[in-house]
Amino acid sequence: MEDVPYARILREGWLLVLIVALLGAGGAYGIAKLLPETYASTSTLMLQVDSKEASLFERNQFSLARIRSYPELVDSPEVIAGIRSDLHLSAADYSDRDLRKMVSADNTTDTVLLVVRAEAPTAQLSAAIANAAAAHLSKLIQSTENSDADERYQVNLTVVLPAVEPLAPVSPQTLAIVGLGLIVGLAVGGIVAVYRTVTNRNVITISDVRRLVGIRVVGRIPRRRRWRRSDDEDESVAFDETVANLGVLGGSDLSSVLVLTASDDAIGQAERSGLAAAFAAAGRTVTILETRATSDAAAETRSLAEVLDGEDVDAAVGEAAGRQFADQLPVAAAALQDALPALRSTLRAHVDVVVVVVDAASVAVVRELVDDATGVVVAVRSGSTAASALSALITKLSFVDVHPLGVVITGAARHASGVVTETWRDAVPVGAAGTGAAARP
Repeated sequence: MEDVPYARILREGWLLVLIVALLGAGGAYGIAKLLPETYASTSTLMLQVDSKEASLFERNQFSLARIRSYPELVDSPEVIAGIRSDLHLSAADYSDRDLRKMVSADNTTDTVLLVVRAEAPTAQLSAAIANAAAAHLSKLIQSTENSDADERYQVNLTVVLPAVEPLAPVSPQTLAIVGLGLIVGLAVGGIVAVYRTVTNRNVITISDVRRLVGIRVVGRIPRRRRWRRSDDEDESVAFDETVANLGVLGGSDLSSVLVLTASDDAIGQAERSGLAAAFAAAGRTVTILETRATSDAAAETRSLAEVLDGEDVDAAVGEAAGRQFADQLPVAAAALQDALPALRSTLRAHVDVVVVVVDAASVAVVRELVDDATGVVVAVRSGSTAASALSALITKLSFVDVHPLGVVITGAARHASGVVTETWRDAVPVGAAGTGAAARP
């Protein structure tokens, strides 16, 4: 069973986890704000018992025994009616059942204190109900306990701490709900990140390439972000590094680079132009032949099909330095196999390097183009090229005895750091049939 790549999950999924967590917290906050607010106020009463016959101890025991039964009386009809009368509450809006749900009472253990609590939609109403309930409960207790027939004990229930308007509602507890939403968001985001990484069957990182095919990566081109000008400099450095690595692996006699695309989007106009600029910066003239159908060709691009057909070949070759040849429609495979090797040989006499871009299906063309001065490179796009496509392409190349110098990853994440040559020590050495890289590390 393959180990779970926790480091990769964290590296690739932290943004997803953060977004889902924030969405969870935001959703919880919205739910909390939609819930009705409830305010709570308390009014505290103290029981006093007077007696000319009983001792202090007896009065204390009598008080503790009697006050335990008082909380149940807060729901009595006399108290509820008194609340409605004092506050002028409509029976249609606040029925007896509603008021009974809003008020409660509790006796603190081993004390003569009775706490009346009221919950209401507003702070003012909760305080008013608590004070009214305490006042009418006091009247009810005194009228019930004090009797002319038995004057041994005189009971007085006095309000000692009247209710005040609360500053904040007791529910919903926004902070707790938001915290719960954040935790749920983190959990869901983590699960999605793990699932996405574990089930992802696309090539994303250098380690993916090494794990799948054991070939070194010669270049890692970062993903373009149009709103940041500094990205152009990062891309330029990446292309320069790629060209330098090709020079190291291909040797000084490298005059042709054959780029096989494992997926249609592995190489585009931006990558072709970047390679051309990098070769130019290295002091080498270059011509790029794009054999695939492309709709993003630059304005100065000439038709490859016309040149292969023999139309104005001398003029095209004479001005080939720094130029790209491409077509919006695919060039016939037969034309590529028959005429492309000769055109490439002619161009070699006029430019330092000829870059030929072909798709994964053109293995027969690749076999015709490979020689001692040609370096084969496989291009993949991070997050888009399927792992199976890369493996299948390398297998087909091995079958025709073509061994690439390495892999170029385009559209790579920008948080990746370091130079790609640092990963070569762990790559499986790959020989190169017909290339100058056969004996190089």
